Amino acid sequence: GESPGRPLLVLTGCTAVGKKEVGLEVARRLGAEVVGMDSIKVYRGLSIGAAAADAAAVDAPRLHLVGVADPSLPFSVGRWVDAARDAVAKIERRGAGVLFLGGTPLYLRALLRGFFQGPPAQPEVRDRLEAEAAASGVDALHERLRSIDPAAAERIFPGDLKRITRALEVHEVTGRTITELQREGTERPFDRELRTVGLRVVPELHRRRIEERVDRMIERGLVDEVRGLLARGALAGEAANAIGYRETAAHLRGELSLEATREAIVVDTRQLVRKQNKWFRRFPEIAWVDRTAESTHDALVRRVVEAFERPASPHPDA
Repeated sequence: GESPGRPLLVLTGCTAVGKKEVGLEVARRLGAEVVGMDSIKVYRGLSIGAAAADAAAVDAPRLHLVGVADPSLPFSVGRWVDAARDAVAKIERRGAGVLFLGGTPLYLRALLRGFFQGPPAQPEVRDRLEAEAAASGVDALHERLRSIDPAAAERIFPGDLKRITRALEVHEVTGRTITELQREGTERPFDRELRTVGLRVVPELHRRRIEERVDRMIERGLVDEVRGLLARGALAGEAANAIGYRETAAHLRGELSLEATREAIVVDTRQLVRKQNKWFRRFPEIAWVDRTAESTHDALVRRVVEAFERPASPHPDA
């Protein structure tokens, strides 16, 4: 990898804990630029529903990987890793520090545990496998995967055609299982110290913050934003399925009242937070800073800065 520069800092946590406000101020105090670690904020035009930053302050830190991708095209973990490497190189040439900021677990995992690139896609193999699935059902392919690579069949949901065909394709192209290759070929994108701090909110307050965040999104014009994106055909794939966008699109199709839309976004956000919490438990190296109703913005910023300045515990081999 690259020469060990200063540690890369990572600030993460669930949706609606207030990472953005705290993170931007932490970056400013530490002389760092911010690299987005959010699979929805990465898209252009999804600013209200993604609660993307208003970096209007004069001395706001520079932001990278926010609002850069076309929301009608998929943006994979691999693309994020490549873009993050470029951003870090640029930032360090300017002599600034780096703060990764966001809560997308797949990006966090790629950063902390490494990312498996795998052989490039083979369209003809994939087309043949997909035609087969259409003819004899996805289950048949999942069964074949189970006979070749039981560990992958265990991990991959039986209906997940995309990942099943990818695993079979990798086996066909390389003669080895994707599980084997992942074990060997997973490398961390940055070969140096990462210090990871998480922001957490006590459950009672978290519920209230989620509701306030959803109300703010609607007040700021979420419905008009989604209407515009749909009119341009600029909402597809992951972006179309993002919380806030999916429910608002249903509202615009006349399926939900605005009140029901708000409620659906709140419920879906809570579910997401439960999933995120489960994910975060897999990363024992995260140093958590807890936010209560009494925490001031300034105190939180100070505590996060202090957590970053403490040397990290050694990286647990995962």
